[in-house]
Amino acid sequence: MDAKSAFGIEDTHGVLHRFQADFRGSSEGLGWSQVFASVQRERPFDGRFHALSDNLMVLHRGGPVDITYTVDGKSVARHIPRGGVFFLPAGHECNVALHAVLDSTHIYLRSDLFADHEGGADRLINGLAPMLGERDVVLEHLAAAVGETITGGLPASSLFIDPIAQAIANRFIAINYHKPLAAGDSEKHPQRLSSRQMQRVREFVETNLDTDIRLDMLAGLCGRSTEYFVRLFKATTGVSPYQYVLAMRIERAKLLLRDEVQSIADVALACGFSHQEHLTRMFRRFTGVTPGRYRRSH
Repeated sequence: MDAKSAFGIEDTHGVLHRFQADFRGSSEGLGWSQVFASVQRERPFDGRFHALSDNLMVLHRGGPVDITYTVDGKSVARHIPRGGVFFLPAGHECNVALHAVLDSTHIYLRSDLFADHEGGADRLINGLAPMLGERDVVLEHLAAAVGETITGGLPASSLFIDPIAQAIANRFIAINYHKPLAAGDSEKHPQRLSSRQMQRVREFVETNLDTDIRLDMLAGLCGRSTEYFVRLFKATTGVSPYQYVLAMRIERAKLLLRDEVQSIADVALACGFSHQEHLTRMFRRFTGVTPGRYRRSH
């Protein structure tokens, strides 16, 4: 990997400075060449993240929070839990409207980190898509380690941080990379699920929320392999099938909790959660309150 000059604030979007975020620390002055990172409390803002030659990851250290993204002219509203990850690959731009205060860690990653041995960085970057608030435990822990180097809990040397940055890039490639289609392939291989396919998926999920819904079941409804289905589903909805099903389980739980006939433990089982504690953990992550508090407030 070629040596580069320090990755400074001038190489980033600068959005947080424009909207007066409360900075807790950054890597400015640490001499990092492959990464720029900052830890802050963001105030509500509406701003544009223009296309860069490098890549941005944002870890939500707080939440849940409502955000509206506009990518490729399409607006997508998300209710993002703590631990959610936003990813903007090189060459992409996005408008972001943050609707509440958010504690976050921003990590900019040099595109060299995404290079393969044959095609270079461009080959892999072109196969990465934006991520809009999905959770990934591996990315969450890696990003937290980067944040700790800034706030003083871990070593702040490039020798320590560069392997973590490479691990983050490798993780994005593992969960988000797909080979770009060649010219003419778009007609043979559609990029999104049809409205009829999405209706089948929704009806199946609604009918079977209390059961173990497997990925191969959903893919079979659409006549696709599981790998291709995940790609199409994410392109269609902006979230993974897992996040989609989980959100529907939470919505069903909200409805059942308003009726005090069922216990919270029974509500958990009726919505496909393994037990009451599982429901409580997921419900708090999505709504910010426990099922019991939600029931009392409604």
